[in-house]
Amino acid sequence: MRTRPARCYRGRTPHALDPVSLGPDRPPPPAPRAPSLRIFAGKPHALAFLADGSLVVGGSHEITLHDPAAPSPPRARVEVVGVWWMLAHPDGESVLAWALGSSGRVVVRVWPATGRVVEVLASDRFGERLSAALSPDGSRLVWRREGTPVALCSVDAMTGAPLGDVALPPELADARCLAVRPDGVIYLRDDAVAAIHPDGRIEALDDSPFVAGFQPFFADARGLIGEGGERAAFVDGAIERLENLPERANGGTIAYDRSRVTLYAELGAVQVWDVAEQRVVFTAHLQSATGQMPGWEGQAAAASATHVAAIDHATSAVRIWHVDDPRQQVASLTAYSPGAQRLAVRDDALTLQRCQPANSLPAVMTLELNSGAMKLLELDTIHDIAATADGQRLLVFYQPYPLGPLKITEFDAAGQPGESFDVQKGAGELALAPDGRTWGVTSRTYPVSRLAEPTTHAQWRAFGATKWAKNLKLPGFWSRIALCDSAVVVTVGKQLVVVALAKNKTLLTLELPTLAVSVAISRDGARVGVIGVDRPRIVDVVTGTMVELAPELHGESTSHRCLCFDDEGRWLFIGHPAGPIVQHQATDGATLAMLRFHTDSVRALTWAGGALWSSSEDGTIVRWGELG
Repeated sequence: MRTRPARCYRGRTPHALDPVSLGPDRPPPPAPRAPSLRIFAGKPHALAFLADGSLVVGGSHEITLHDPAAPSPPRARVEVVGVWWMLAHPDGESVLAWALGSSGRVVVRVWPATGRVVEVLASDRFGERLSAALSPDGSRLVWRREGTPVALCSVDAMTGAPLGDVALPPELADARCLAVRPDGVIYLRDDAVAAIHPDGRIEALDDSPFVAGFQPFFADARGLIGEGGERAAFVDGAIERLENLPERANGGTIAYDRSRVTLYAELGAVQVWDVAEQRVVFTAHLQSATGQMPGWEGQAAAASATHVAAIDHATSAVRIWHVDDPRQQVASLTAYSPGAQRLAVRDDALTLQRCQPANSLPAVMTLELNSGAMKLLELDTIHDIAATADGQRLLVFYQPYPLGPLKITEFDAAGQPGESFDVQKGAGELALAPDGRTWGVTSRTYPVSRLAEPTTHAQWRAFGATKWAKNLKLPGFWSRIALCDSAVVVTVGKQLVVVALAKNKTLLTLELPTLAVSVAISRDGARVGVIGVDRPRIVDVVTGTMVELAPELHGESTSHRCLCFDDEGRWLFIGHPAGPIVQHQATDGATLAMLRFHTDSVRALTWAGGALWSSSEDGTIVRWGELG
């Protein structure tokens, strides 16, 4: 493990992991049940440029305005949170953003320089992803509304007043992108490709040269551009296919004056297409990787007459170039983070696994809370980690090479590898007892017949032991494991088993009503918290009785992700996909409080040093204040 300054990334490019606390310019909200420490500024989701050349960053916790030549500190901040989609308005002074409001997702129009915010669309049937576009003159917002039937709706881009809607046939119901031509014709694609005319007429384009995956998002009198860099021209009333842009792409943005179209790919190329000149005027390449690519919702690149900006999904930083020199970045915004999916806390440092799939990017690092120094583990294709509270041992569950066997390696406090352990073929997860003496892992073996179920192996051992204390085998695929100082709980599918560590005696076996997606055990071993696909439950280990908790938060998804107990077993905390953390009484499941700060899925919860810590896909890590 190498020690790096907090802004360094393997000595090559600036890294997003730049710890920031709630300093004097941002005092923490009043206690109780409020963050006492915040690390990282969040995650950037969308970029746009205004007419004066200013860069707008729509992020998980605010919208900020920057001078692209000297982007830090921001010129202005606007408290619009949870931005997942943002477009530059043709007025050159405002943006439209899909953000989190008090009662769900809303579309707002924001003037970043003045801080003015106008709600255009209140919480509606947007679906999991907003499909929307602006008319070229900026007067109308066109968007796809979920429901029966699915409809293409048009509203005033200032007031949100309805301007009409068109019911979409099933073959267009899941259209992801919209392209609006200056004459008002809207192009969209799902299973079919169609043009919707201003009078509501739907024209099927069955004989068009569209190929699978062509998602049009820009249209003018000349033709269409798709998110993947595809191009087509309008010729004598027909549509003819043109040569694609040179580089692969999977998203794009339109400049406020429609003079430039910017195409991008996660960990790939950023290209700027000059609409008047009909040519690519800028191409830059971001750091690449192998394995599954990290990525998230939003508009990851934009261009002005002088600058180009792009979100680097490898680090969450915003990279900025001068449009005439793609070889040299002129600035970066690096206070962002992708968030952590595993979090281990000690007095002076955090060890975390970033929110990213297993790939060739580094995922494990330790941050010193006082200095901000970062230690980066030079290891990739990581599935899970676990670290002791004293920082002396770090377990890493990883795949040393593609299609190779899985390994668990123990690293010491200096980051030097020690003993390694081979496990089964399919990766599960790691778990560690709070006292740091015992650890466990789940993995899978697969039968010869594809029709048969795999076998999950749940194994645990003490540090320094010469063999596994037990290898518990259960049929099934979805496995979870958690340890307290005296017992281990394993779930596989609907099965739940609790085993005492002392003599490997089974304390409890039961079948849950639904598949278990996450599990925790109180430190005294008395209770198990388990999240099913329908609702969370608390299980009494002695009696086997279950207490069912509320299945959902009002208006929010039911697919909870993580949970933990406090050290005394008084409370159970459950992290929700929309960001809230619900505090329950452990004895009867009663809801005590809702902790609100995160704006995206809560991925890690842990109790350390007498406080609750949480991390989210919104890019932030939080230590909570008094919760009693």
